[in-house]
Amino acid sequence: MSFLFVLLAFAISPADSVRELISIRSIPVAAIHYARMAAAEDGAWMLELGRLLEASGRFADARRVYGIALGNSISQETSDWLMNRRIGVSPMDTTVVLTVSITNRGTLIARDVQVILPMPVSHPPLQSLTILSTDFHQSGGVLTAGIPFIIPGGTIELCIELGIIQQPGTGRPIPRSLTDETLEWLTQTMGSMPVPETLPGPCIPMSEELTRLCGQRGIASRVEGGIILDRTGCIFHAWSILEEQGLRADPLLFKTDSLLSIAHNPADVIPLWDLGPTDGYELSLLFSNPCYELEGSMTAEAR
Repeated sequence: MSFLFVLLAFAISPADSVRELISIRSIPVAAIHYARMAAAEDGAWMLELGRLLEASGRFADARRVYGIALGNSISQETSDWLMNRRIGVSPMDTTVVLTVSITNRGTLIARDVQVILPMPVSHPPLQSLTILSTDFHQSGGVLTAGIPFIIPGGTIELCIELGIIQQPGTGRPIPRSLTDETLEWLTQTMGSMPVPETLPGPCIPMSEELTRLCGQRGIASRVEGGIILDRTGCIFHAWSILEEQGLRADPLLFKTDSLLSIAHNPADVIPLWDLGPTDGYELSLLFSNPCYELEGSMTAEAR
């Protein structure tokens, strides 16, 4: 408290002081002190205080701050964001059910269709993943399932049930093995990357492009995929992993939240699989007849 009294003795702007101190690499204690003062003067800074606490790994404190801000929220959009952040800073123990649906949109009976998914694996030390039940079998580091036939207009569903225990975590302070020069390059590169208009979303091509650019600089990386737990459901997502440091870099999230998009592993982002063995695809269908008109989709549900 004496530190705060000393700070208050000077003519300062807490909000400006936070901005002077904050960095991608680490969150200084002084930045959090200033953010608390800014939040007391301006309620809007309560959200920024929560982000700083979360980014510094003080997850219990961040949850309390997000809860206070939620009680004073004046918009549904802000309330939704705060509820998702509270999920992200809380330990999680859940069951996730992935459901794959294959529909025959054509007029021919589709025969001998093979369905391929990446292999879900644990991501220690923050996450433990167990396959509880599945309609697939393991083959060559991926999950596969064979469908003998699908009649025209018919749909086949395949499920996999995962038990997931996960803690929020952070990579800050970012280790010095990721040099200042490389970190600056990483932030500039993600900041300048365009967001492609692709379906079902831009996260995979952006992560693949970041991984390609990292390779050109001699930085080992890979594309990892999983889901984001949203209070309204689950969203499939992908990001890059810098392999030497084990740090997550999310080029799509960087566009809206540069602080939490690097070296941050909230509990509402659930890593499931390495997308390398399936060439970046979360769901693949193999069949021999090019005249088949098949449509594949996958949903996730947390129970």
